[in-house]
Amino acid sequence: MAPNTLMFLRHAEKPGEHGQGVDQRGEPDPHSLSVRGWTRAGALAALFDHVPSPNRPGLARPERVLATKPTHEYRSKRERDTASPTAERLAVQIEDGFSHEDGKLAAHSLLGDDRDALVVWHHGSMPALLREFPLSDASTIPDAWPDDRFDLVWVLTRGEEGTYSFSQMAQDLLADDGASP
Repeated sequence: MAPNTLMFLRHAEKPGEHGQGVDQRGEPDPHSLSVRGWTRAGALAALFDHVPSPNRPGLARPERVLATKPTHEYRSKRERDTASPTAERLAVQIEDGFSHEDGKLAAHSLLGDDRDALVVWHHGSMPALLREFPLSDASTIPDAWPDDRFDLVWVLTRGEEGTYSFSQMAQDLLADDGASP
């Protein structure tokens, strides 16, 4: 049986216009999140600890947390950094055995387990990852994750027929987060 709810995030804010990258100890690291990114990662932990809730319909408390791993070609630690506070708060191990190029393998792993999951993935390959799932209407998956948005959740919800429908919502966690698309 497959999970009922799969939630997908882009990593939180990165170095650049959002400040310098720092690791969990506050040491400079260009492959980690900015301070604003760490703030978002902590707010996401609280969000996922308090769902489902009436003001967050469609979200579920994740029982699995997946995050892409850094590779020699793609050294970002931001996906794991974003997932860490949620995994710690929910007492769930982060599964980080997939690179952002392993969408087919990750989808197979997710579909082979009935636990609801949170997936923190590289935004450039997110649409391709979602298309690996049995979808009721693949045309609803955006062609790209918006480059300027760190504040969205893409959700796949399993229907009676076993296919997934797509929705997206704003996280609405930090002061200047955008509205739902």
